[in-house]
Amino acid sequence: MLPAKITDFDDAHVARITSLLDAFRKTHPDVLAFALTLVARRLKNSWQLIRLATRAAPSKNAADIAAAPYAIAVSMVLDRLDNRRSPLRVALKNERVLVAKEILTEIYDTEYALRVRIDSLDESDWGKRLDDLIGTIAALVEAEVSRFPKNVGHVLGSSRLRTYQSFAGRLTHLAWKGRDALAGGAAFCRKLVSPA
Repeated sequence: MLPAKITDFDDAHVARITSLLDAFRKTHPDVLAFALTLVARRLKNSWQLIRLATRAAPSKNAADIAAAPYAIAVSMVLDRLDNRRSPLRVALKNERVLVAKEILTEIYDTEYALRVRIDSLDESDWGKRLDDLIGTIAALVEAEVSRFPKNVGHVLGSSRLRTYQSFAGRLTHLAWKGRDALAGGAAFCRKLVSPA
């Protein structure tokens, strides 16, 4: 049974949900996407769904993740990102800047999570799709920001929307990289000592 809301999708939650999905996948492989959708609806941030795909893969490389059982989760996160373009366009058209800012922050956070958690993303179809989506979104934002004089700052043009570029965001990135390096080293050592 899934919790109603998963605010912190930590390793324990990921392991528990993965075991539930593994059991479900064995009996109903044709509706795995539906099960992943149920999980995604309970997550605080939709991009967290990619943790299921990356955890099931032997490495963070895009090719390894694409071959993993929950690779579809990455495509689902990209679909969600694609779906955010329309509300962003409507918010900009109706001059609802604070709503647009909220949507844009979610989009940037999702982009960052994908780029950090998947190695060699740019070389994959997922990376190409992400670049196209972000390019379209950047054009929408640029059209809005360009309506104002150059000397007037626009909230949507602020680098603060990309929270990962802040000092705290860079520290978080380094912590993730350190954790990944330790986990990768430990997995490599286990392979060395385990019998073939």
